[in-house]
Amino acid sequence: MNNIPAIINLESLVELSARLNNTQDSKVIMNAALLSLMGKLKVPRACILIENNNGSFGIFLSKGSVDIDHIPVFKAKNLKELDDLEDGENLLLEAGFKFCMPIKYGDISFAMICLGNKIGNPDFSLEEKKYANLVCTITANALQNAKNHLLLIEAKNKADKRNQMLATMFEMSRDFSSLLSKDQIISMLSHSLMGQLMVSRFAVFLYNESGGHEAIINRFEFLPDDDVLEELSKLDRILSLYDLKTCCGVEEYLMLVDAKVISPMMVSGRSKGLLVIGKKMNGGRFGDRDFQFIEALANTSISALENVRLFHEELEKKRLESELSLALEIQKNLLPKTVPQMPNFEIAGLSIPSRHVGGDYYDFIKLSEDKLLIVIADVSGKGMPAALIMASVQAALRVLVPLNLPILELIRRINEILYQNTAADKYITFFCGILDVSAGVFNYINAGHNPPVFCCSKEGISQLREGGLILGFTDEPYEYSNGTVRLSSGDFIVFYTDGVPDSLNSDMKEYGEARLRNKLQQLHGHSAGSIIGEIIDDVNSHVGGASQYDDITIVVLKGK
Repeated sequence: MNNIPAIINLESLVELSARLNNTQDSKVIMNAALLSLMGKLKVPRACILIENNNGSFGIFLSKGSVDIDHIPVFKAKNLKELDDLEDGENLLLEAGFKFCMPIKYGDISFAMICLGNKIGNPDFSLEEKKYANLVCTITANALQNAKNHLLLIEAKNKADKRNQMLATMFEMSRDFSSLLSKDQIISMLSHSLMGQLMVSRFAVFLYNESGGHEAIINRFEFLPDDDVLEELSKLDRILSLYDLKTCCGVEEYLMLVDAKVISPMMVSGRSKGLLVIGKKMNGGRFGDRDFQFIEALANTSISALENVRLFHEELEKKRLESELSLALEIQKNLLPKTVPQMPNFEIAGLSIPSRHVGGDYYDFIKLSEDKLLIVIADVSGKGMPAALIMASVQAALRVLVPLNLPILELIRRINEILYQNTAADKYITFFCGILDVSAGVFNYINAGHNPPVFCCSKEGISQLREGGLILGFTDEPYEYSNGTVRLSSGDFIVFYTDGVPDSLNSDMKEYGEARLRNKLQQLHGHSAGSIIGEIIDDVNSHVGGASQYDDITIVVLKGK
């Protein structure tokens, strides 16, 4: 598990963000970002383009010589391959570059990064693309912060009376960018309002994706109604109470709590929250400098809160991925590690989950020197819930087999365990059979599973359908029937889960059981392991680049 590669390393991203936000030199920021991308993505050649006033790009930074004077401006939303049919992009392709991505903050485009070919694999993985886009986002934020800092410094130099306020805003912006806790951000917001404005009453409301509102802090005596917050959410600039043209409910609330200033909290031009501020404790009025400070404080606070949310989401994702990877290792340990050797027979099995863990299961349990139990099953659903049910089936089977129960009684007891210990919407298709090596006979029961295909060199292809209902569906007694086939040398049975016939290509067309049977007719004379490999190759050929739709499990029993 510890050896799993991870392009996105949160610690390195936090370190990069801190380093970029610790300087106001745009060239230093972009140079550090470019070197980070080249190192992580293994790209030996890169450059940064800046748009000139004449509508063309100029080379701002380059790693490796770039002999291009005029590059027409082109657009890119995210990381993409350069197109030789587009002006500007074709010049970069000829110069040895392959990919480009923008450094954008909202609607502001700072620069365009161009990357050459990767060392090794020429394409970027999904993880590498995510890393590249995150670096561009962090860089854009750093450049915007640098721009904001420069604007603040310029304003500071224009009026000595604003020195203290601007210095405070400068420090506040830097301090907020280093915080990774919601409580710390709210605490700093409180101290800033108290220290600079002498305000002790305020509230912060955040908007969620579903259109609702969350009060993360409220130091007024009353909370506004939803319709009041809905009305206030329409604000796109900071306003005082006297500037507001509100409906009766909004005005009533603001007068009730004695609020004086309302500021939207903006991120990339979008309002993500609302800062409501009460009166000053000394009774003073809010001036223009106060409004500038409140607006900067609101926007800096919400940017910090958004960064906290994004980092925590990434941390939670990594934690879940770690847990799923561990679950995958556990599940692998539940499947057979070795294939039992039985005289005159070959056996092979393979399971490929569609996610980190799945609900497919197969097993080989040796009952005696000449008898072997073969099981294949498929739990409804996918992921962790299906894997847990699969684990309970494996445990129950391992406990029941030593009791030497008849196969019909074994099926009945497993059904009883599943029905009593799983939800009503959970069930399992189950197929089990006992191979009698000495007689060359396979006796089986099919409990609602995909019928295994019996390929007989003399009688052709048939399906093993004898059995009955799926398991876990009902606790009412059910009379299962059993079937028997005889295997001679060269005959083989292919057991599989529905992930094989249900595999979809990009046109949403299934692989299908008919194609599977046609493929099996071509595999007489192949070994058991080779038959599995041929099936998987044929499924992959059908699927093409589409993602795996379901867990795939295949078992082959072949007479020598």
